[in-house]
Amino acid sequence: MSYVDKTLPAHAAAELARGARRVALGGWSLSRRPIGMVWEWVARDIRFRELVVATGSLEADILAAVDGVRSIRSFFLGIEAVGPGPGLKSELDVIEETESSLTLGLQAAAQGLPFLPLPLAHAEALRAVRPDLALTLDPYAEGDAAQCLAIPALPIDIAYVHALRADRRGNAFLSGHKAADRLLAHAARCVVVSCEELVDDLAAYGDTADLVEPLVDHVVLLPGGARPGNCLPLYETDWPVLLDYVATDRDAVADWVLQAIPPPA
Repeated sequence: MSYVDKTLPAHAAAELARGARRVALGGWSLSRRPIGMVWEWVARDIRFRELVVATGSLEADILAAVDGVRSIRSFFLGIEAVGPGPGLKSELDVIEETESSLTLGLQAAAQGLPFLPLPLAHAEALRAVRPDLALTLDPYAEGDAAQCLAIPALPIDIAYVHALRADRRGNAFLSGHKAADRLLAHAARCVVVSCEELVDDLAAYGDTADLVEPLVDHVVLLPGGARPGNCLPLYETDWPVLLDYVATDRDAVADWVLQAIPPPA
């Protein structure tokens, strides 16, 4: 049976983000982050407006340090135990979310809705830091219980997800923590999957696809593409490299990335 081969070189996949309004990166903390794409963006001076990450880590820090993005939208920023690096320590335009508001924004985008409601009783702190969020009413509730924050849809131009294994059709096996990667794929106009291993047929390996081919536009073979973070069970987080990074001056981050992180294979 014939099929569409969705493979793309890393540099071509990275170029898709140039000038984009909103780019999302999958993974969680230091696990399965598409650092190989970040390497390409730094090497090619690719910039875009907004980065969306559930838990911003090394990738967010690097892009902030090299002025690769104008703003970062997240509910957590920090490189786990080593703390913030030179990018997150600098002045930064951060759009604060909670786990609930980020999830609702992505769900609204995935469903083609303008917004989804978040009960105000669960969102007082968010409202304090996000005065841009409008109030709405639940027509089925009364009194204070009727008040909700209207969480606007968060459509993604391009989402980049790193997988353990993928096939040329676009089926991908993530392995480990799935994070919000499936939701990102549904909310995105274009989905790029980088992978440690590229195979002809994922099902032949006995893997269940976490992302299925209709959701995925491009596949990039990128062994080691999450380093110096981890992609279990293949490799673990390289803590000495991360400690070296947080001690780097902001104006030296671009050189550090190109020298300390292995270039995409």
